[in-house]
Amino acid sequence: MTVKSFDRVRAIGFRTVAASALTAAAVLGGTAAAQATAPAKAATAAPATVKAPAAAVKYCKYKVTTQAGVNVRSGPGTNYSIVGTYAYGQTFWAKAASVNGWRYISSARYVTTQHTAQVTSTPCQYS
Repeated sequence: MTVKSFDRVRAIGFRTVAASALTAAAVLGGTAAAQATAPAKAATAAPATVKAPAAAVKYCKYKVTTQAGVNVRSGPGTNYSIVGTYAYGQTFWAKAASVNGWRYISSARYVTTQHTAQVTSTPCQYS
């Protein structure tokens, strides 16, 4: 079958479906006809489902501002165990958003915002 003959068959098929819908409208009348033809329209015009991309997380560079340094903890609070320390002036990357005064560094690593400051000369990055 050639492309032209396929297009012709497709056009004839469309006309047949359209004629059937008009006949149904005439037989069923008004509202019933609209309801009878609505499922056919909805089935052919269903939009594709597109998954939204995950929101990017902003990470910025920070430095320790207290002479005593700062403890790195396993969770966001002093009740969590100390898993490391950062010395005065040491820099690190962490999430820009903080929760209750604690900044997330990486898996089970948090630091207080009280003794840190953002390094503004280094642009933040998104992941």
